[in-house]
Amino acid sequence: MELLAKSGFIGYVLLLLSIVTLAVFFERVFVLNRFYKQVKKQGFKKELIQTIREIEDKTPEVIENLLSLKGAKIIAECERRVSFIKLASSIAPLLGLLGTVIGMIEAFHNVAGSGYSVNPAQLADGIWTALLTTAEGLCVAIPAYFGYFYLSGIIDKIELALKEDMEEVLIEVYSDRVQKKEK
Repeated sequence: MELLAKSGFIGYVLLLLSIVTLAVFFERVFVLNRFYKQVKKQGFKKELIQTIREIEDKTPEVIENLLSLKGAKIIAECERRVSFIKLASSIAPLLGLLGTVIGMIEAFHNVAGSGYSVNPAQLADGIWTALLTTAEGLCVAIPAYFGYFYLSGIIDKIELALKEDMEEVLIEVYSDRVQKKEK
């Protein structure tokens, strides 16, 4: 806690950012892993066929567009809040840099206020704050960056399963239509 207090306001902001990022990450891991397990068991075929039955009389292009829209909505729901983790991985080093600048300003302000007699302890105090906030920013950013790519990997697997099921359903629909026309 002493180090956090030494890093000042920016340190507390980074602590809050890390807590929120961690909470969002664990929530998304839980939701996406559960959803992916469900997708592996059931797939999307039932849902896609249900959508097609509602619009059976439409042209193939309209059906494809509506299925694509349905798929986009599913993926958008999966990606919800994941962009926050990416934002946290980008903003944390900037907050650390801001703390660095504030620490250096403080150090040089202390030196300037002391006149001609420079006390190394005054300079070191500001630099200490600067280095702490830099390290804190990186300690938030690096795990957030890895977390973002971990979640993106799960979303990619879900999206691939969705596309595969979409193709299979469209092939079934088109082959049924061709068979009906031949009769």
